[in-house]
Amino acid sequence: MNPPGWSRLEPAYREACRVLNEPPGLVHMLGIGGVGMAALAILLRGRGYTVTGCDTHRSRVTARLESMGIPVSFGHDPDHLTGRERFMVRSPAVRETEPEWRAAAASGAPVFSRGVVLPALARDRTSIAIAGSHGKTTTTAMLAHILRVAGHPVSFAIGGEVDSEGTVAEAQSGGTLVLEADESDGTLALYEPAHAVLTNIEWDHVDFFPDTDALEACFRRFVARTRGEVWFCGDDPGARRVVEKRPNAYAFGFGSTCDLRAIEVSEKGLEIRAAIYWTGEPIGDLWLPVPGRTNLLDALAAAGAARAVGVGWGESLAALRSFRPVRRRFEIALNAPHAAVISDYAHHPTEIRALLAQARAFDARRLVAVFQPHRFSRTAALGPDFASAFDGVDRLILAPVYAASESPVEGGTHIDLAECFRQQGRPIETAQSLLEAWETIRDNWRAGDVLLVIGAGDVEVIAAWAAEAFG
Repeated sequence: MNPPGWSRLEPAYREACRVLNEPPGLVHMLGIGGVGMAALAILLRGRGYTVTGCDTHRSRVTARLESMGIPVSFGHDPDHLTGRERFMVRSPAVRETEPEWRAAAASGAPVFSRGVVLPALARDRTSIAIAGSHGKTTTTAMLAHILRVAGHPVSFAIGGEVDSEGTVAEAQSGGTLVLEADESDGTLALYEPAHAVLTNIEWDHVDFFPDTDALEACFRRFVARTRGEVWFCGDDPGARRVVEKRPNAYAFGFGSTCDLRAIEVSEKGLEIRAAIYWTGEPIGDLWLPVPGRTNLLDALAAAGAARAVGVGWGESLAALRSFRPVRRRFEIALNAPHAAVISDYAHHPTEIRALLAQARAFDARRLVAVFQPHRFSRTAALGPDFASAFDGVDRLILAPVYAASESPVEGGTHIDLAECFRQQGRPIETAQSLLEAWETIRDNWRAGDVLLVIGAGDVEVIAAWAAEAFG
């Protein structure tokens, strides 16, 4: 079974590979301020391309690009095109009706989506691609951190900001290229990495994948095109199905059949520890300065992938002691006795459950949450699952859906989602804006509360407001 979109994506990938084999020139990128686009821009610049871009607004990421010498224009305008572009790249957030994109498409130069160019760029490198429904950003960041601390030359492209300066990528001429490989548009199936990590598989991106079979077909093609080792979560049924009988595949997890296994797990405050075994033999203790068993799984995946390029177990376990989370992955905006504020990118029920497990570090304190659903299609498809995912939250406010350039669909608003909560007998409050949600939180705050700011859109602004107000 071919993954969705294969007949369209595979020829575009071959064309991108052809263009990237030519001498570098000028590349223009529409929507360059998106995390994935900015990371690609940095890698292209490292490859020798002159990169220009445009976006609708300024951000930490665009400021970072400009500090690196990549000019960014604001707004979209056909006048940004010079006629000398070797090729152009469009973010999915830029609509095909945008006049600048229509001018690019009519220019005669090749035009690509971001998801086609990144795997083509990695094709001739020693690359490790990190894939999965959940945890790939943290795993990618952990692996890049391990390689850097171990003195192993590394370039990376991560779907999140690794520091307060908006860093999403680094480019070096040699060494290993570590990539977060996105499945949302089917382009995951194009990658041909030296090694791969598969964290887990769960149905999502319902606007592209009609069912689990279609999603697994995409991951199966990714695994089949990997040239070397595949590290997969042995505790995840979907990952096991996709990797089944593949040679050079190694399982990580908690289960007794895993090759790389964590046992004797203990959590205390904002940290987690475990004894680590490789093929039944102890190799050391892992200590992470971040809570949650999901982070422990991500660390196992990163250590396994590092081993594939020659980094020893001891080096990886030691490096992980100094790991710091990516922005908006259990990002602690404030931690004081009278108030704590956590900002997190979780936008799928499984991710929300993992977040709440991490939040247990704040024992015996009231959990207040604001959730901004991400995409109407996801909200409609997974509504009942969202309701049960918030078990343990004492008070929850739903903000309007962050559309992410998607048009509304029936049953996909935050009001529809609130009805799912009510049908299950779960208390829920709704707000008509982020500002209204924040005012509700602020006006009903109790000393000692913990605020969870949850969602993949612009809801993070509430974390900033809360940290300033309660700090």
